[in-house]
Amino acid sequence: MVEVPKLDVQGVSKTFFPYSVNERVALDEVSLSVSDGDFVTIIGSNGAGKSTLLSVIAGLYKPEQGRVFIDGQDVTGWTEPAMARRVGRVFQDPMAGTAPELTIEENMAVASRRGSVRGLRRGLTARSRRHFRDELAVLGLGLEDRLTTKAAYLSGGQRQALSLVMATFTHPDILLLDEHTAALDPKRAELITELTEREVAASKLTTLMVTHNMAQALRLGNRLLMMHAGRIVLDLAGEAKTKATVEDLLAEFEKRAALTDRTLLTQ
Repeated sequence: MVEVPKLDVQGVSKTFFPYSVNERVALDEVSLSVSDGDFVTIIGSNGAGKSTLLSVIAGLYKPEQGRVFIDGQDVTGWTEPAMARRVGRVFQDPMAGTAPELTIEENMAVASRRGSVRGLRRGLTARSRRHFRDELAVLGLGLEDRLTTKAAYLSGGQRQALSLVMATFTHPDILLLDEHTAALDPKRAELITELTEREVAASKLTTLMVTHNMAQALRLGNRLLMMHAGRIVLDLAGEAKTKATVEDLLAEFEKRAALTDRTLLTQ
């Protein structure tokens, strides 16, 4: 019996500002098959198509050609709200994943219903609050004791940690992490990285994580992709990924993409 990929991207292309002087090909017939439980890190220079790929998977963008399947179901063209039932996403900006005017428990209630805010107050039961506390307690940040605090009063690291919990505690089919540690200081970035490893492993989530940090891309996950000019130019898994070094990746990128500014990938 042939195993159906958890995520199957088939020949997807996406162009911004087509037929204009600003036309830019963001994805050029990208194909990608991801198995259930895979943790895939994605690297590449600015404009390589990394975030666009995640946005197509999440339903934010509809590709001009190609198809996207989750568990064998064609989800191409599904709207972002419809995809939110199957895909969790954490963005680079810590402010993007939470509603600042809502409390922690209200944010979590919204996330538990995949974006529906109707009946919010009725959804905040004693049982749901206990569940939220349990989910937050594993962070070790004390947020479980601040359920009625508005998200606006949390630090960037705390809001990103909350966003991560909100994206994972309903066990989505696919978890998308879009440079979710890049806007944080090193200490908080490492905290969120550790939380990510823990949450992904505990729930066995199929995960795609975009990062500019090549050392992080090598350390996390079981598979690494390199993108350039809208295409996947390198795919490492197993022993090949384990043995690879940052210098190996830089050399590979320079060979394939003729990159001269090494700082784009090592920051």
